[in-house]
Amino acid sequence: MKNESALSIEIFGKNYTVSDGLTNMTLKKCSKLDNYFKDDENAKVNFTVTLEGDTYTTDLVVSSRGITYRATAVSDSPYTNLDLVIPKLLGQVRKQKDIWERRGIAVDKKKAYKPEPASSNEDTRE
Repeated sequence: MKNESALSIEIFGKNYTVSDGLTNMTLKKCSKLDNYFKDDENAKVNFTVTLEGDTYTTDLVVSSRGITYRATAVSDSPYTNLDLVIPKLLGQVRKQKDIWERRGIAVDKKKAYKPEPASSNEDTRE
């Protein structure tokens, strides 16, 4: 399976050789992130699987527009970890997007951030 995503996805293994099956599943699951980072051509995804004893630790890090999102899961299967880290990361992205929308900060790259003018303390009584 080719990486048809707009995201740059890098898959690493520490003390573990990442199988083709895990690579394909990671690319498929990370395609859910495309909806949130489609406007940023510089967005990067780092997926790291670490084997310590018989425990797999999975880290998923997304860097976009100077913001880094990170999710980690630990279990006895890297496939289970993948199913756990994707929803965690999507929740972080949605939460940040909601915060920006409440504050009036443009979420889209095409819209420019325009702060509200400072209010003056002058009375306008006539």
